[in-house]
Amino acid sequence: MTDLRFDITPIDALANTARVVVEGAIDATTVISFESQLKQLQEDGYTNFVLDMQGIKYVNSTGLGSLVATADNLEKVGGGLALIRVHPKVKVVFDMLGLNSFFRIFTNEDEAVNFLASSKGGDAAAAPQAAPQQAPPPPPQQQRPPTGQFQQQRPPTGQQPQPQYAQQRPPTGQVQRRQTGGVQRPPTGQYGRPGTGQWTPPSRDNPQVVACPNCGASFKVSQTGRYKCPSCATAFVVDPQFGVELAPATSQLTLAFTPECREGFNLYLGAMCRRSGYSEADYNQLKQGLDQILQGVLQNCYQGRIYESYAVAFLPARRNLQIKFIVAGPTLQGDPRAYFPAAAQIMPDLAMRPHPKGGTVVVMSFRR
Repeated sequence: MTDLRFDITPIDALANTARVVVEGAIDATTVISFESQLKQLQEDGYTNFVLDMQGIKYVNSTGLGSLVATADNLEKVGGGLALIRVHPKVKVVFDMLGLNSFFRIFTNEDEAVNFLASSKGGDAAAAPQAAPQQAPPPPPQQQRPPTGQFQQQRPPTGQQPQPQYAQQRPPTGQVQRRQTGGVQRPPTGQYGRPGTGQWTPPSRDNPQVVACPNCGASFKVSQTGRYKCPSCATAFVVDPQFGVELAPATSQLTLAFTPECREGFNLYLGAMCRRSGYSEADYNQLKQGLDQILQGVLQNCYQGRIYESYAVAFLPARRNLQIKFIVAGPTLQGDPRAYFPAAAQIMPDLAMRPHPKGGTVVVMSFRR
């Protein structure tokens, strides 16, 4: 294999962003050069990469692992990785391994830059300016009148009065939008009882009012778990120890039992573990249990046919990575420990249930 060729240019439309054009193959002989070049760019202050892959016609598993690691490292510092012009031969590998749900792939540079800017809240590069002007003072906050009453303030001379109606409080359990003006949102993970600063886990006997960490809408919950805000559809987690947090993105892959897919599955599992804060030892332990589950599913549901497919979904949280397998074939009955004894020791809450359309759903959680 020939050495990689790089062409790196800054992108002025977004701060700390570089377009990286690579030609050649990313494999065991070139991956060190590839990683060194991207690491040097990060040391130079670049936190966003637009990786042009039109000239890359081959990427092996080592190269894929390097891409996953680079994406993780950039996200940790508030940046990101976007791929453009992915060669069809490489795109096939991404499709086969289910990596399209992990990498952001675009057709051109403008689309990639717009995505990276939006994921950072629109922090586009600004031209140098003179001394900043002092922002005008914010308008005074309006006092909300008592619920159900009409309040009319005397307007300045020459203006028409503007009536203000108080918002009716919704029944218990329904969404109540918060006014955004002047509202100070508490830090992530500290949504507790008003005035105490402490988090009390909800229960059926003691439900708690929680606030969406994205839009501030509040509603009651009676148990911990994963929720979707009915106001803005943001996914969040009500954690028994840490309170309310934005939920990490879930993902679902459809894979076969071939060696290539198994390798891709392990790469993706490693990325999910790193994003959820798990250690390398946690990953190795979890991988051991999942290897047994995949082997058991292959033998019991597919009679060893490695080209059959299964679906797997990852639902990561701070201290609990939940993984769900959906497999076809005969429905597995009885205690899951009979099929997956080693996995049950690693993940004690391993469970099975019939799928409504046939087959089996295997659910497991790995807790730190």
